[in-house]
Amino acid sequence: MKTLLIILVVLALIAAVYVYLIKKGKIKDDDQDYIPDVVEDKVSDIKETVEKTTKEVKRRSKRIKDELDDVAEAAKNLTNQTGDVIDAVKGSRRKGRKPKKK
Repeated sequence: MKTLLIILVVLALIAAVYVYLIKKGKIKDDDQDYIPDVVEDKVSDIKETVEKTTKEVKRRSKRIKDELDDVAEAAKNLTNQTGDVIDAVKGSRRKGRKPKKK
């Protein structure tokens, strides 16, 4: 119980010093919300960075999805072509488009 009381007294002392420094102007707080302006500026900078990063991640994930769709389409085409390779090994004639004559 004494430990809890000591912790509360220390926290109250820290809060009192903090408020005193704000009132004396040692810690700058223009809007009087007891949050130092330096902290508010840092938080706004971090929010901007997070928004930019979020947009970039969304753009990249969309691009990756498009590429994966292209790969899936190519894989389907590959499975169709493997049958032609097996037929060629068996000796059958080539199917598909006729070669161009020059």
